[in-house]
Amino acid sequence: MHELGTGVLNWDRMERISDRYGLVKLLDKPDPFSNEIALRRIKKGMYGRLVAIVRETLKSTYIGDFFHHVFPTKPEVNELIVLCEGMLFFADNDVGLLPPDGRETLWLDITALYRAHEQTFTLFFEERAN
Repeated sequence: MHELGTGVLNWDRMERISDRYGLVKLLDKPDPFSNEIALRRIKKGMYGRLVAIVRETLKSTYIGDFFHHVFPTKPEVNELIVLCEGMLFFADNDVGLLPPDGRETLWLDITALYRAHEQTFTLFFEERAN
């Protein structure tokens, strides 16, 4: 597994508005206006899974996604959460995986994403056979 960084997991609001839910970032604290943590860049285009291991749990301040009926849940410390599987890419300081089926929305597992939201994680990319 390739470690990408440790911080509070979040995403830009346009990911929710567009319904893509395709990119995540790490912040230094659970505040959307806090500083982004620079991710370790690895070779883009590899196929695998984006996984997050819980380091510290916090109460999420986000209300969830009413349209999809998904709401934040609190994980356990050391829990491993698989966010998605696909082809690795980076956009600015965000990371995501292009889904193998070509869908345009819900690139990340939305239930896993809301379990991980605003929690402190170490984020990994796990290479897998396609």
